[in-house]
Amino acid sequence: MRPNLVSILIPNYNKERLLRKTLDSILSQKYQEWECIIVDDRSTDNSFEILKEYGNKDSRFKIFERPLDIPKGANFCRNYAYSLSQGEFIQWFDSDDIMYPWFLEKKVNYLKGHPKTPVVIAKGDLKIDEKFEGNTKFKQSYFSENPIEDYLEFRLIFFTGGPMVRRYVYEKVGLFNIKLRRHQEWELYLRVILHQAKWGVIEQPCFRYLLHGNSITSRYQEKKKVVESELVLFQEVLNLPSDRFKNQIPKKTKVRLAFRYFMVATYHKRLKYSITYLKTFFRETFKPEEKEVQEGVYSVGSRQ
Repeated sequence: MRPNLVSILIPNYNKERLLRKTLDSILSQKYQEWECIIVDDRSTDNSFEILKEYGNKDSRFKIFERPLDIPKGANFCRNYAYSLSQGEFIQWFDSDDIMYPWFLEKKVNYLKGHPKTPVVIAKGDLKIDEKFEGNTKFKQSYFSENPIEDYLEFRLIFFTGGPMVRRYVYEKVGLFNIKLRRHQEWELYLRVILHQAKWGVIEQPCFRYLLHGNSITSRYQEKKKVVESELVLFQEVLNLPSDRFKNQIPKKTKVRLAFRYFMVATYHKRLKYSITYLKTFFRETFKPEEKEVQEGVYSVGSRQ
């Protein structure tokens, strides 16, 4: 690990139309101690040629193609990028979003000024492409007196590029869940919150998040896929090992989630999931009460 270094980790697939703006925004950063590891998921457009151009321009760009022995997909590319990184601070980013020049500077300054805070989250501006036809109701929310509960109910919301996290946190909680095709960032950040639900917040917008027809978000807006992905997601959430985290999902919350998704699965005739969630409901209902520890749950984040 290299102290003070930010590792910007980006998966890419067929983003030639937007890629240069993203890479130029990284070059414009006021904070200069960064490496940007981009794993191309074997694009069929001109993306990889553009990436190599920027790699030749600045050695801080480290360009890789997904190895053939690693399955296709953004999660695999992100995890592979992490394995190649050296930074003290980890910044996930997408290859179609834009960093404002102060993006890294403000985050690093916050973490250096608050050495016991593991995460800082920055607000992002949302830009919606006129051709985007999915859900546009994204309201960012960072503050809560009950962060675990609010996060599980989607009342705490932030974009992929919002958090910068100290490397040691991911060493504890793991990386992207390769079983998930949607909500993968949400599930990863849930584990981060369960590790320690305390973070700083930068309320000044620091980046632009784009929703467009080819974005990962838009590809999973169709209702059947949304239902399927949420059934998979909460199956993973309810099976997280409680002994890995400082904070616990309260028993009553687990029971409520299990029953809710049993009903969802039953309504949509997903028998396999209905059975799984019913078993989980009974397991959690009759499980002995555990001491619910919520260490460091402030989520106040000191504002900046």
